[in-house]
Amino acid sequence: MATAARRRREREQRRESILRAAREVFFRRGFHRATVDEVAEVAEVSKGTVYLYFESKETILAHLLLEGLNELVKRLERAFAPEEALAADVRIRRLARAYLSFFQEEPDYFRLLMALDRGRFQETVPEEVYQQVLTQSLRGLHWLVQAVQQGVDEGRFQVEDARQAAGVLWAALNGVLVLLGHPLRREILASELETLYEAALETVLRGWQCEGRKT
Repeated sequence: MATAARRRREREQRRESILRAAREVFFRRGFHRATVDEVAEVAEVSKGTVYLYFESKETILAHLLLEGLNELVKRLERAFAPEEALAADVRIRRLARAYLSFFQEEPDYFRLLMALDRGRFQETVPEEVYQQVLTQSLRGLHWLVQAVQQGVDEGRFQVEDARQAAGVLWAALNGVLVLLGHPLRREILASELETLYEAALETVLRGWQCEGRKT
């Protein structure tokens, strides 16, 4: 029994050491340029050993994505503050600020999240792992949908589909972060990221407001 427990512990430690190495390599090189050979070298194991624990480079990415998503979801839940009596627009502004702070404080995880949108991610990871990433992603979106629906229920927002509206806001905010992530585009637009981010948020919010509440 003790031997089996030790082996499980050793396997878990080896798995974590590979993930640490992957985190270092992916963050430094970017997911698409990084290779499994580089991960194996940093982890001081053979390439074959890496594949004993993770089926593909995309599977390693999925597990690192889960780390980033876990952190993001915790920030969004704190921002939504379900235990507090907050107005819907206040919750949405808090959620938007939490997403911006995640972008600023965890840029490496944010870049990995953007890497998720490229290539054939779903086809290259085990279904169970893909579902974990999808479930955690939906948990993050859940808080924004809840805030929009609260605004509809309170008569503050006039939208037909809270989930679709949340998607529009997410796309607008994400678009600002990606667009101004490049120095040339920042110069072309002559705008600071925070300024344009806030403008995108307020533009969407104004579009949702019921006629009697518009200023």
